[in-house]
Amino acid sequence: MDDVSYDQLADDYGWLVGGAALVVYLLFALLVLIAYVRIIQKAGYSGWWVLIGLVPIVNVVMFFVFAFSRWPVLRERDTLRSGRGVGYPG
Repeated sequence: MDDVSYDQLADDYGWLVGGAALVVYLLFALLVLIAYVRIIQKAGYSGWWVLIGLVPIVNVVMFFVFAFSRWPVLRERDTLRSGRGVGYPG
């Protein structure tokens, strides 16, 4: 009967486990990136602003700018509610 040791299995199939972990990590990172893009778009900004998150220091500054500035979506909503918007039926 052939007895396969743990070390032999690790040597033979270690690359497979590492490769699978890399694929899972990349899929998770892509899912998070898509979620960030959707959130930024719903706020009324371009989804490309997500890339600023890759720049150190600037990403923290832009986080606060996005958090405390008036979002374009809210400005548009307020304009439409005030009756100054084009095509507003009120």
